[in-house]
Amino acid sequence: MEELDLIQKRKQKIINWMKNPYNLAFLGILIFAFAIRLYYFILTKTQPLWWDEAEYMNMARHWAFGTYYVFDAVRQILFPFIISFFMKISTTLFFPRVFLLLLSMASVVGMYYLGKEIYDEKIGLLSAFFMSIFYLNIFFTYRLLVDMHSLTFFIFSALFFYKYLKNNSVKSLYIASALIAIGTLFKLSTAFIIPAIFIYVLITEKLNFLKKKEIWIAALIFLLILTPYFIWGYFEFNTFVLTKASAHVAPENYAQRLFGGSIDYFKLFPIYFSWFFLIIFLLGLASMYKLFLGFDVLIKQGHKELKRDLFLLLIFLIPLFLVSLMINHNENRYILNSLSIVFLISGSFIMRSYDFLKKQNKFFAILFLILLLGFTASFQLKSTDSLMKLKLNSYAEVREAGLFLQGISNESDIIATNSVPQIKYYAQRETIQFPAQEEEFESLLLSNENIKFYIVSAFENHPEWAYSYPQKKNLEVVQAYFADKTQQQPLLIIYKL
Repeated sequence: MEELDLIQKRKQKIINWMKNPYNLAFLGILIFAFAIRLYYFILTKTQPLWWDEAEYMNMARHWAFGTYYVFDAVRQILFPFIISFFMKISTTLFFPRVFLLLLSMASVVGMYYLGKEIYDEKIGLLSAFFMSIFYLNIFFTYRLLVDMHSLTFFIFSALFFYKYLKNNSVKSLYIASALIAIGTLFKLSTAFIIPAIFIYVLITEKLNFLKKKEIWIAALIFLLILTPYFIWGYFEFNTFVLTKASAHVAPENYAQRLFGGSIDYFKLFPIYFSWFFLIIFLLGLASMYKLFLGFDVLIKQGHKELKRDLFLLLIFLIPLFLVSLMINHNENRYILNSLSIVFLISGSFIMRSYDFLKKQNKFFAILFLILLLGFTASFQLKSTDSLMKLKLNSYAEVREAGLFLQGISNESDIIATNSVPQIKYYAQRETIQFPAQEEEFESLLLSNENIKFYIVSAFENHPEWAYSYPQKKNLEVVQAYFADKTQQQPLLIIYKL
């Protein structure tokens, strides 16, 4: 009888939830987001791995089956560690791809609740919709990299941090601390939200926040979660792993990277969002003018609306600036976390515009919203489709070469290639990278008789000598892959040593 009552209560709870129009709209967005992602999941289920993807998969295979692999400190360990358990179930990439699909859906869910918490349900719905169609979100859903993990944990960390700041919910602070620590184990730059939060509390509370016990407990939670990684890193690399990882991507000139890198990212905003949507975002930023005019009010009185705008501005700008400063080159995926905040700020301005138009004429207000959402969806989905199909078969020849070599080589054979992780993953053979000088390579050949195959390709940068070496030594061509049907433009050639 008690079980029947419990079932009835749950049923009624679901019915009540469905009666809320905002919940129905949110469910519709999730179904729409899943339908888009399912289509591209099927389309990309066999796409080749890129360099970074192959590195993570080789790490996972090492943990799953004990295969030899030299770790790079710049690669975070949590993703391949999780994938290693999937590999014990199936050696295909199906489960890792499903895992990323779930994270991508979670990022849409997180955007709704973050928008709802910071503003209201309407802006939450707009933010979730924009995230559901954002072409970079969709594209990196199908790359076995750690950017989708970072984005999702960044969004939920921001949500729980804001809950703490808004409601003084200590539990939310602890959850946020744990989430950002886990996100950092996926990707180090996830932790760039912490400086943004630090600056926020420093401005709004001065140094008084250091007197709060929960702040120190949250810091302890963060460190405890990361401690096993620090210990592993010390034994693996004989140094502090974060120092070694940051040195790998450190720029030569930090000041130049901060300004030059940031400006280069901002220049790409029209490509990310379209000029029309970018104007909306800029107007949303301009609507925060009270934050600058009333900065003394914010510091002295803690104005709720000003604090909200400060929080958003900091978690948008600080991670973007830190990525530009700390990493020696730009890639779209590095600023995904900051780009998510664009949807919140834009959504706020859109709803204010809608409410203003609604007071004048309800029909034109609805038409404005429909046209805006339709245009944005069209722009993002067209960008998604063109990018997905453009990159669908990139590095296919590298994959085919690896699988071919797996079939004709012995397990003890070593392959010289500059597509080191991909060939290792597909061929399941040891690989070495071409050294800078030909003499160094000759020394390697003399010291190791197992180096049996030599690959040159158009897919990675090679030292100049590597291209002429096969002709110079009259090496036998084993297999070749071409860009054209007439086989005049080779993309990859395998030689036998």
